[in-house]
Amino acid sequence: MSSTAAPQPSPETPLARELGGAGLLFMDLRLRSLLIAEARRRAIARVFGTRTEDQSALATLILLGAGAAVLRDLMPRPWPRPSRRDAVLGGSLVNASLRGLAGAPSNGMPLAGGLIAAAILSHSLRPAVVGTAREVRALSREARAAFGARYWR
Repeated sequence: MSSTAAPQPSPETPLARELGGAGLLFMDLRLRSLLIAEARRRAIARVFGTRTEDQSALATLILLGAGAAVLRDLMPRPWPRPSRRDAVLGGSLVNASLRGLAGAPSNGMPLAGGLIAAAILSHSLRPAVVGTAREVRALSREARAAFGARYWR
C-alpha cells in the first residue's frame, strides 16, 4: 500500500465520518424538508378533509388562504387610528407634562420634553436590552458549539 492512496471507509466507520460535514449537513436539511412536507400534507388532510394524494402545492395554498381568511374574520378589529389633530393634542399634553417634571428652566429650551422622554425611555429599557444581548451571545455560543460538534469534528 502506497502512502498516497486514500484510505477506504471500513464498515464499522460511522456515517458522519464517511459523509463528512457538508454531506451530513445536506442530509439533515433534506430529511427535515421531507418531514415538514409530510406534516403539512397530514395537517391539510386532517383540517380540510382532502386526501394526501389529491393535494398539490396550489391546492394547499388555496386551502391555507381560505383558512387565513376565516381566522382574519374572527380576529377583533384594531382600534381606530388617531387623527392628526388627536396626535398633536396628545403630543403637546405629553410635552407639557414632561416640562412640568423638569421645572421652569426647561421652558426656554426647545424640545426639552422629547429629551426628557428619551432619557426616561432609555433608562427603563437598558436592563432589558442588556439581558437580551447577553442571552443572544450565549445562544450563539451554544449554537456554534452544537453545530461544530455535529458537522466539523
